[in-house]
Amino acid sequence: MDHLALLQGEVVALAAALRAADPARAVRACPGWTVADLTAHLTGVHRWALGALRDEGAPPYEEKPATPQDYADAAAALVERLQALPVDAPCWTFDRADKTAGFWRKRQLQEVSVHRWDVEEHQIDPAVAEAGVVEVLEFFLPRQLHLGRAALPAGTLTLHSGDRTWTVGGGGGPEATVSGPIADLDLLLWGRRGLEHVRVDGDRDLAESVFTSGLTP
Repeated sequence: MDHLALLQGEVVALAAALRAADPARAVRACPGWTVADLTAHLTGVHRWALGALRDEGAPPYEEKPATPQDYADAAAALVERLQALPVDAPCWTFDRADKTAGFWRKRQLQEVSVHRWDVEEHQIDPAVAEAGVVEVLEFFLPRQLHLGRAALPAGTLTLHSGDRTWTVGGGGGPEATVSGPIADLDLLLWGRRGLEHVRVDGDRDLAESVFTSGLTP
């Protein structure tokens, strides 16, 4: 998967969505935030990632008011820097295993995709959505558990979409299977949608508990 090419398209689409949105509009998925707050957040995150790519250690994170044009400029600078670096170029990341520019290609793609949905509830590209599911289950969930920010209930939850299947939990206890389009699973894992958008077989309470256990920051 070409994460960088997908990121290029996403940041252009998000910049357009931010320009079209009312800055004062509340962002439903981010309680207490307006579109203006989300614009500031995304601009700050892109500048932070750009600092990380300098490979000078953890960069400071600064969030201040930003316009859609500020966002577009920060996103363009980030994409340009990622284009200039090999995917395996060393840099600071908050992943204990992956300390390369490739981490930021993947991470920023999901940052933009999910927050673009917050602004305009677009149809997420299936390839982007699958990468999002993988990121949550293989990176963020283990990290959240390691940091003590999440605790999974007893039982086994299986996620199913097309020919892909993922299992969450250590086995034993209740079981449940959640099935649906990959974009719906992605949004469910990121707390953007509820179980009413997917099919749930087995113990629905288990599924609800897993998805509200703090899978992501």
